[in-house]
Amino acid sequence: MFLILLFTAVLTYFLLNLWRGIKNNPKGPLPLPLIGNIHQIFYNSWKTGGIVSGYHEFKKQYGKVFTLWFGPIPTVYIADYDIAYETHVKRANVFGHRYTIGGMDYIREGRGIVGSNGDFWLEHRRFALTTLRNFGLGRNIMEEKIMDEYRYSASMFFDIFVGSIINQMLVSERFEQGNQDFEQLKDNLTKSLEKISILDSFCPLWLLKSDLMRWRTKITLAPFDFVLKLVQDGLDKRVKEIEAGTHVMSEEGDDFVDAFLVKMEKDKKDGVVDSTFTLDTLAIDLYDLWLAGQETTSTTLTWAFACLLNHPEVVEKLRKELVQVTGGTRNVSLTDRAQTPYLSATIDEVQRISSILNVNIFRHLHEDTFIDGQPIAAGTVVTTHLAMLHTDEEVYKNHMEFNPERFLENNNLEKKLIPFGIGKRSCPGESLARAELYLILGNLVLEYNLEPVGVKPEIKTTTPFGLMKRPPIYDIRFVPVSH
Repeated sequence: MFLILLFTAVLTYFLLNLWRGIKNNPKGPLPLPLIGNIHQIFYNSWKTGGIVSGYHEFKKQYGKVFTLWFGPIPTVYIADYDIAYETHVKRANVFGHRYTIGGMDYIREGRGIVGSNGDFWLEHRRFALTTLRNFGLGRNIMEEKIMDEYRYSASMFFDIFVGSIINQMLVSERFEQGNQDFEQLKDNLTKSLEKISILDSFCPLWLLKSDLMRWRTKITLAPFDFVLKLVQDGLDKRVKEIEAGTHVMSEEGDDFVDAFLVKMEKDKKDGVVDSTFTLDTLAIDLYDLWLAGQETTSTTLTWAFACLLNHPEVVEKLRKELVQVTGGTRNVSLTDRAQTPYLSATIDEVQRISSILNVNIFRHLHEDTFIDGQPIAAGTVVTTHLAMLHTDEEVYKNHMEFNPERFLENNNLEKKLIPFGIGKRSCPGESLARAELYLILGNLVLEYNLEPVGVKPEIKTTTPFGLMKRPPIYDIRFVPVSH
């Protein structure tokens, strides 16, 4: 009798929670107790061949803003640029709190630049932006650093190329080809990013770290532990070098780690109580900056050359434009941007096609509000679904086609392309990534012919059901050209 009463009480609680959630959030499919809409999400994704196309089915039925339940958690998806701008930019304070209950918090535990909130996030994001700007973001120094790595490792794989650029800014070191730590790091990241799913975002942290879920986290999240260990080992090495006098810091520091250590010492001298600038938080900040600066850009470049291998006519137009601008006698420079509209359009189309997250990082509402005239309750999880925006057939006609000309024919398309996110939680490394894509893509096309080794890759993700949209796997040969 007691078990029946207990079951009835639990069921009643979940039904009341669902009823309140349905009443106080944007429309969506009817959820079931305990599982919510997970079964419908899986079915739509399976039926259409991927998560993004599956979500488009919900948009067709419920509109530009809709609610899906992951178990007992309502999640609201924005699939329209104007609504995203109104919420995430005009009402940034309401929609700026990061949701990090599950897998996002596995390493961070409320710290870092990506997953923190409140004063901690504001302080560390501001410090990171200021420090990286001082070390080149937005200035010619940034181009020099990128081109130094380009000349050193242009023939190497994109991962080690891009990794060395961000690593130079963070710790003044480049990765050499054959570096075992880097190869193991990439192997761990690849395995994790191919297996991780949206469900990992909603599984409570205590459950993810329990013995019950060890079989899962060993595959999806535990490999991130290796990334953190490399970061911590690098910090230990730097601290020992400073203590031994083999590394002498300048007044401002020569890289991000130095600048952070200078800030730590300043807070100590100023008597700052409970300063958030510690070696532990430095490790998490480096972890966030390295992952954001490495994986996103190298993945986008891999998508870029898969597209170009399938469209030699685009390569021909690009090279013609770049030879006209440079005379074929010098490298492409950031100062050439105004004279290379086709290169800019090609990069825009690459970023639209790649849209490297099948589902974006979530925000968490702390107060009741409205989206597009519909109520949304405090406690609801919300995100602007960038991949849906970038595959919106009403905005990007024939969105499956790789067509840079679309951005030249319609100047309004570029503002609706937001690969780095929108609002105050957008990617802090946007200017570096944009510079890397422009300089690397431009100079490689200027200096090399592109040849597939074996079959040309399909412009199709290998992980349509994963959290990240991984690019196709292929081999490519870069053959020097003479002008």
